[in-house]
Amino acid sequence: MKNPPSLPVVLFTVADAMARNALPLPAKVEASGSFGLELDFPAHVDLRRWARYMRLPVEQWHSQPYQRDDVPKVLTNVHGHWRGVRVRLHCCEPTTDTPAEFLPAVAA
Repeated sequence: MKNPPSLPVVLFTVADAMARNALPLPAKVEASGSFGLELDFPAHVDLRRWARYMRLPVEQWHSQPYQRDDVPKVLTNVHGHWRGVRVRLHCCEPTTDTPAEFLPAVAA
């Protein structure tokens, strides 16, 4: 099995993807040799653009209702591999702002 790229290479690749493809800026980026790459987004529309760019299968998109501060929200995690690195995309946004494709059946 091929070794995954180094963390600097992964972070450079993310920055390059944003610049070349006008991808939205994540709210938070974390990278580690143990868990891979994690990108947090403020909005599901941003998460969707990255997930499609990374060609992460829709089957790997998992949404669930989330309640915090009396505001119903939708929490979505997308897992997969991109360019040899394990990735997790994450978003938690108010239900009223969440596109229908991310609404879990219990929240719809």
